[in-house]
Amino acid sequence: MWDRDRPIAESLYVAVDVETTGLEPEAGHRICEIALLKFLRGDVIDSLVSLVNPMRPIGPGAQAISGIDDRMVAGAPTFPELLPRILAFIEDDPLVFHNAPFDLAFLAAEARLAGGEWPANPVVDTLTLARRSGRFRGHSLSSICRQLGIGAAFHRAEADAYAAGRLLLHLAP
Repeated sequence: MWDRDRPIAESLYVAVDVETTGLEPEAGHRICEIALLKFLRGDVIDSLVSLVNPMRPIGPGAQAISGIDDRMVAGAPTFPELLPRILAFIEDDPLVFHNAPFDLAFLAAEARLAGGEWPANPVVDTLTLARRSGRFRGHSLSSICRQLGIGAAFHRAEADAYAAGRLLLHLAP
């Protein structure tokens, strides 16, 4: 659990990112990749990264962005199969996202479909922090990271989670 008397950048936190079959969980789009990277003082100390079988086709737009296709996820575990491991991994640690509402909407929808619920861990959104800072021309993860010299390949869950976790070090109060 995050000790709020210490800066989050000096605490244990989990950076999270998902890739999806489309943009709207309420329209039945699903998660097709998830990455959870546990950080301590800016270093990744553990990870849980997996393709996810969404049990539906990946839309052409989503496929063009992430490069993930139906063949790649065909033998992957489903979200309900991964959920117990995900919950054990994140425990009650703070979760870091870039554009938290997007990822959380998908995670909550997937947890509901799996017969559970997404936990109420503390959430830090690097997009919100970046906007508040007024330091950046654009607010996409890739744009901000380029400006700060945080290198990563983008639009795959592990790379984006890593970028968000490192970005927090530049933005955290």
